[in-house]
Parts: sequence; C-alpha cells; structure tokens
Amino acid sequence: MSSKKLINKHPERSCEAAQSKDAHVILSEAKNLAVTNKTLRVAQSDKLIADIATRFESCFREQLRPIRQVGREAEFPLITADGRAGDVSQLWGPLLAEPGFKPIYNNPQAQDLIYAVERGDLNIAVEVGRGTIELSIGPREDLWQLQEAYNQAIALVARVAESRGIFLLGFGIQPRTPPTLPLMTPRPRYAALHKAVGAPWLKLTTTAADQTHVDICRAELLDAINWMNLLSAPLIALCANSSVYVGRPGKFLSGREGKLGELGELRYGMTPRKFISIEEFIRYLCAYQCFVLPDGDGFKQIQLPFTQLLPYSQTLFDDFLFHEHYVWNSARARVAQSTIEVRPACQQPPDEPFAANALILGWVESLPQVAAYFTNTLGDAAWQSMLMYRRQVVRDGLRAKEPAPNLIDELVKIAEAGLRRRGRGEEKFLAPVWNRIERRESPGLRARKIFERKGMDALIKTWKVS
Repeated sequence: MSSKKLINKHPERSCEAAQSKDAHVILSEAKNLAVTNKTLRVAQSDKLIADIATRFESCFREQLRPIRQVGREAEFPLITADGRAGDVSQLWGPLLAEPGFKPIYNNPQAQDLIYAVERGDLNIAVEVGRGTIELSIGPREDLWQLQEAYNQAIALVARVAESRGIFLLGFGIQPRTPPTLPLMTPRPRYAALHKAVGAPWLKLTTTAADQTHVDICRAELLDAINWMNLLSAPLIALCANSSVYVGRPGKFLSGREGKLGELGELRYGMTPRKFISIEEFIRYLCAYQCFVLPDGDGFKQIQLPFTQLLPYSQTLFDDFLFHEHYVWNSARARVAQSTIEVRPACQQPPDEPFAANALILGWVESLPQVAAYFTNTLGDAAWQSMLMYRRQVVRDGLRAKEPAPNLIDELVKIAEAGLRRRGRGEEKFLAPVWNRIERRESPGLRARKIFERKGMDALIKTWKVS
C-alpha cells in the first residue's frame, strides 16, 4: 500500500467528522443528564409528598374521645326586606356591644378591617360575600347540645340583624342579588384569589353552606375522605336548597353546587376516585394549580401546579395546607381539629335546621357500613356512577334517578342506625329527612314552588330565620 493512501486529501472533512462526532456525544450526554436530573427531581418530589402525607396523618388523634363530637359552620344569606343582599359589617357594632364579644381583625396590628367577632367558642364571621354571615359553633358531644348552642347564637344574630332592618335566610344562596365584585368582602386574600381564579371566584359571594365537622381518628382518615366524598350526591339530593337566584327560578335545585362547579367540577366537588393511601390523596391534591400563597403581609400569585413548588418551598407543610384549603372537595380532612368537614349541603330551611348535620354525623359513625353498602351494590363502578348521579341531583334533587334501587332510603337507614348506636336519641333529627323522602321533594323544590306561585315576598317570609 502506498504511503500516499494514508494521507487524507481533504483534511477539513476529517475535522468536520470529528466535530460531528463530538457534538453527537455531547448531545447524548446532555440527554442522559436531563433524564438523570428529571429522575432526581421526581424522587425528590416523591419524598416531599411522602413527608407531607406523614405529617398530615400525624395531625389526627390516635383515638377518639368517649363520644364522637360534632361542630357546625352555618352560613346564611343576609338580606334586606325586599330580598337584596344586606351587609354583615352593619352587625359588628351592635354585636360588640353585647357582653363578651371581641373583634377579629384582618390585620391585628393595623386593626383595619373587622371580619369576625368572637365570644367563647362562638365565632361570627363575614364570608367571601359581604352579604353572607357564618356562625361557627362547637364542638359539642351531641346534636342536642349543638342545637342548644345554635339556638342561642341564631336568636342573638337574628335579633341584632333585624334591629338594622336586615334578616337571615335559611337558604343556600342570595335569592335576588347576583355575584359581583362589589359584593366581595374586601379582604386581601379574596382580592388575590379573585385575580388568580377570575370570574368563577365571585360565585362564592352569594352562596351559603351548612358545613358539618365530625371527629375522626387517624385510623379512619382515609375511609372518611373516600366515603364522605362518595356520599356527597345523596346529601345534595336530600338537602338541596338554593333553587331561586338572581331573582328567578334557577335550573338547579342546588344552585349553590351548580354554580360553584364553575370553579372546576372535581376541584370543587366530589373526588374522582377511591384513594388507596393518604400519600396518593396528597399527590392528587398537589397536582392542582396553586392559585396564591401568603407572602409576608400579602399574597403572591403562583398559578402553577403545587407539585412544581415542592422543592422550593421553605414552609412546605404550611404552604400545602393553604393550597389545599382552595381545593374544595365535598369532604375535607381538617388537621387543625382532627375532623372530617362535609361541605355540599345548602343552608337548611329554618323549620328543619339540623337535617344535614344529622345525616353527616350518622354516616361518619357508620363508615364500615357505608363501605359495605357501596361495595355490595355498585362495586367498582361506585365512583363513576355517583359522579353521574351527583350531576343529576344538583339539578333535580330527590327526583333524580338513583343508581341503585332504594339507594337514598338505604343510606338514610345507615345514618339512622349510626345515630342510634350513639345512644343519645339523635336519630330524631332525621324526621325531616324521612318526610322529604316520602314526598320526594328536596327543600329547593319546595322553595321554587313557593316562589313561582306567590313570589319573592312569600319565599322570604317562609325561609326567614326568626
């Protein structure tokens, strides 16, 4: 072979080939590094989610008290005589003139905005809408004690409101006033959330829920989250009571749940599946977009899935709890109280004020029986069937087609048995529920009929709390 054959006549091509090879190697290494970094980030996120789950579980008591306690967050539309939204701030002066009340300020140092007054374990607060007042009562050992505390609180607030020419309505929504920005309570967190969420946030300015807190222990945590979310559809069917809004009959008997669904059907509402662990549940919550987070004296816009914040948060658990508060599942486990908070019931009519609370307490006392019922009747299709049923009951209440024969009757029997096992005679609070079943009439259907036949004045007269 000639030595000339060893000589490259085009040395620039060898250089190009070498550079091409080097670039290929560099690109490959960069891809491998990216994959490795992604794997590390995923592993880090998995560990952080597991840490949140562990701490979340640890906040719940290991054992129940001798009797499971119950509390209530009762929201009411505040209205003028003609049905327009009133203003809760008009009540702070006369309430603070009552013995023992103290103001709660949005900024305690500046003492700028009163958003609640408090006496003992009674908290009276303005909600997202300045026309919605909330009475937080409890915990109490049974519904009789809760009723006594409620009766005292509601009599006081109704008397003070009437002295200002405004009234509380046993209804789940403002009957006449639409949701608007001027109706929103001027708290900085609400302004930040409105900026993040947009128009759907304003739906919260007109709605009124009857939320129940029930003691749970750590061993019940996952079952309470799963089954109390699944029960949101029958609870709505039995307690829908917000069928007249913006001054006319609405298409939903539970206008509250129907309108708030604009926040996202799953983000606001029933969870989409049964969770097999608390860690899986925490991962589900973290996948939602985080709207805002506290930042010193204010709030910063985030607008990213919470999973993307995990490696960077300096106060991870507190940030998670703030984020989770604005994922409005129908049943939420509350770490501060070791309770399950059940949310989708509208405020109930004034002559039947404890219907929702009795159902919820009875079901929490019967979680194993609830699980057995759904497993035996709907099996693996339970979540899909109940999600479809939930959409129907929001519109039609007790007249919606049940996904299993006599489902409502059987579930109320389970709640009744749970209350009876407590030995306090609380099953008597279910009498209005059985009457609704017999008539196949949710309260919202009754309210709509009254409005259609006799108008707004008759609706207000019937549903006014006195």
